[in-house]
Amino acid sequence: GKNKAYEAGITAGDVIRDTLGRKHGACATLVDSVECDFSHIIEKDCRLEPILEDSDAGLYILRHSCAHLLAQAVTELFPDAKPTIGPPIEHGFYYDFHMEPISEDELPAIEKRMKKLARQNLKIEREEYDNSTLREMFSNNQFKVEIMDDKIGHDIGSSAYRQGDFVDLCRGPHVSSTSQLRWFKLTSTSQAYWRGDAKREPLTRIYGMCYATKEDLAKRKRQIEEATLRDHKKIGKEMD
Repeated sequence: GKNKAYEAGITAGDVIRDTLGRKHGACATLVDSVECDFSHIIEKDCRLEPILEDSDAGLYILRHSCAHLLAQAVTELFPDAKPTIGPPIEHGFYYDFHMEPISEDELPAIEKRMKKLARQNLKIEREEYDNSTLREMFSNNQFKVEIMDDKIGHDIGSSAYRQGDFVDLCRGPHVSSTSQLRWFKLTSTSQAYWRGDAKREPLTRIYGMCYATKEDLAKRKRQIEEATLRDHKKIGKEMD
């Protein structure tokens, strides 16, 4: 690592761009080993490292940001839908919504809206609030309020992330713009329950996959197609 002096108040992203150039391939930073957004303001001496998009940590952040992009698209297309939780998972992400069930035929329209929002290059901004302000902001979504009420296992702090008109309760970190989310595909829907409890509200879960490169996404699509083909052949043999 290089030692370099900067004025206090510079952002982590500015340091990454200055040291690695515009094609830095990073989606967030490690500031003294803590994951931070590019917008994180550097106030004192620290060790700063890039989190590259194609690293495990980078893919986790890309997929988490893609879940937010999905929630933004769904709430624009289905205004009554209430987003609940949307984590990154292996190969991609999912988001659970309290809404009327949808069929997989509707996924292409949602994906199209996600791509439109990505092209709009919306800034993804971290905002800090006290808990009472957050509760007011999410007062029309009982699921988010319940997450705030139940701090155990949900160290949400007091941050939200905004992109365009969409705001979500989140610790982050996230990519700095929707334009960084390019290589994704929605794959399926299923039914879920709030808190995984069949006695609670039924939810619609939408799954997607997300990668750092076009090649990696294509490779994953091929793997799924080949596995499906193998399953069909196996079923065919069993029926013979």
